[in-house]
Amino acid sequence: MRSSRPPPPSLVPLRIGSFDIVERIAVGGMSEVFRAEERTRTGTRTVVLKRMLPSLAVDGAAREMFEEEARLGALIDHAGVVKLLGSGEHEGQPYLVLEHVPGLDLWRLSRWLTRHGRRLEPTLVAHAGRQLLAALDAVHDTVDGAGRPVGLVHRDVSPSNILVSMQGYVKLIDFGIAEARARETPHLASVVTRPKGKLGYLAPEQVRGESTDRRVDVFAAAVVIAELLLGRPLFTGGSELAILLAIRDAEIRPFAELAGRIPDGLHGAICRALHADPAKRTPTAEALAAELAPFDREPPRSARARLASLVSEAAGTAVSGAVALSAKAPAADEATAREPTTHDAPTLEYRVMRGSTVLGPFTYAKLVEAIATRDVDVGDSISEQGGPFLPLAQFTSLFRHLPPSSKDETTRRQDRPTASEEVHDLARVPLAAVLGALLLARESGLLLCSRGSARKEVYLSEGVPEFVSSNVASELLGEFLVTRGLVARDELDLALAVMPRFEGRLGETLIALGLVDPVHLVREIGAQVEERVLELFEWTSGRAEFYRGVPRPSEGFPLGIDPWRLLRCGVERRLALGLETDLLEGRLGQFVRAARPAPRGLEEASLDATLRGAIERARAGVLFGDLVALLDDPSHRDPQRGVRDAVLLVRLGALLVSP
Repeated sequence: MRSSRPPPPSLVPLRIGSFDIVERIAVGGMSEVFRAEERTRTGTRTVVLKRMLPSLAVDGAAREMFEEEARLGALIDHAGVVKLLGSGEHEGQPYLVLEHVPGLDLWRLSRWLTRHGRRLEPTLVAHAGRQLLAALDAVHDTVDGAGRPVGLVHRDVSPSNILVSMQGYVKLIDFGIAEARARETPHLASVVTRPKGKLGYLAPEQVRGESTDRRVDVFAAAVVIAELLLGRPLFTGGSELAILLAIRDAEIRPFAELAGRIPDGLHGAICRALHADPAKRTPTAEALAAELAPFDREPPRSARARLASLVSEAAGTAVSGAVALSAKAPAADEATAREPTTHDAPTLEYRVMRGSTVLGPFTYAKLVEAIATRDVDVGDSISEQGGPFLPLAQFTSLFRHLPPSSKDETTRRQDRPTASEEVHDLARVPLAAVLGALLLARESGLLLCSRGSARKEVYLSEGVPEFVSSNVASELLGEFLVTRGLVARDELDLALAVMPRFEGRLGETLIALGLVDPVHLVREIGAQVEERVLELFEWTSGRAEFYRGVPRPSEGFPLGIDPWRLLRCGVERRLALGLETDLLEGRLGQFVRAARPAPRGLEEASLDATLRGAIERARAGVLFGDLVALLDDPSHRDPQRGVRDAVLLVRLGALLVSP
């Protein structure tokens, strides 16, 4: 179809190769998308052009990814996937030529349904879902010219990349292989933007930074189908970080509450496809389509006719002309990163009153650091811009940076919390033993570790560390991100200057300024919090006190880690530093036996088969050196496994070494 409106002035005249540009549909990621017309011998055909952005076209790695997208896209031939018609280059910018399909993307159609208080009935959702899944299955089964599978994964399945045509067909579009891979490439991640709204369709393993396969597309398709049934987004939150955490933990409560209002089998099928663990998730698009088949009861022609009618109605009511009928929803305003600026940043000055002493002045950033390190504490009063001194708790954006135990009634005493139930001397009992015992006993509460002025708070849920705070300045989030190279020092200074606008949340400030990709930030925050725990394994002095029943702070960033992997990493760190010499030196020729009785909770613990096998072998006694050999990795990819796991079992109290 032709647009009734003239092209925008900024695009007149614009010609890319042999194509006349009608309108720019979208810009973002590493490309911009146009609707264009090409004159051929038989007339004029409408196509979609996807052109690489000039700023990225000069990067060799980015160009290589874009060219790979063209090569792989040409291998896909399925009615449910928008066809790649060709590729080329114009003024140094590579472009792809794609099939133009008049219709509405699912994002626009869903918004129109919501505005009009309408929702697709389950049978129509099942029909549309099966069409999408058939297209994904074809993508996943793509083979090269020699018939070999290429292992293709879309990685960007979302409503704006799913088109419902004017004839009622569902088509997968924007096969953004290049952009998906660019975001995983360190030097490109900060310059390749992700349009807003896309985050809600990532799979948990993508958020965690783990390896991915076709199951990420199965998860994303299930999210899309769940949202069609819900009539609203599945993963929501007050911030992009909150959305990513909900995805990481597969928090699908909104959809779970739909049980009973849609057929049980359909609900169960979607829930299985939304499992956080890829190993327990519906494995393929084909398998999920088969589970939806019993609910796709309407004849295909009838279902397509009803979808076509909705698209026609929505296109005519929502927006007229080619904008509504483009192959992709306009996203320029969503994808364009805001340039960081400080010209309107508030210049705030603070003073602190402790007793009769006034400290300061402080900038906002310096005051936040002082609060996080407990140089300013809960009993102090704050004056902003020369105003009256008020309790710290009345400054919400500042109070959130106070170590959690300073806020809790049970543990708020400044010098030390109320008497704990357990106190361990870390000079005699290493953290591996302390944490291991709490994990086996499935204890919940606060493990407060202190050494000199350093203080770390580890909150446990059934023995699993869920959140960690630290008052060590070098372990604050901003310093950690600079050390890891995720942000530059001047970028951090900028974020700290404008942080009051974002209620004192540094992560959300960095995202809002376009300084970090939210997915990378979630991973780095997880690494930062985990590093706070691992550093404790190196302590050879200090104390660890456990306060049973103290809850994790609501504003805390949950770790979401495997506690056994954490223990192993901690023991390995101690081995590298020579901190287990006393345990190992001269002991390899001595006998080791399984402890009797076994430590509380050992039988119920989720130990892997290797560790359980070692304990069983030690029941009758075995030389320590032979046990290490038994635990060794036969592939030699993990050369420390034998000694590390042997030490871990001793620290857990599961094995006893003869004196």
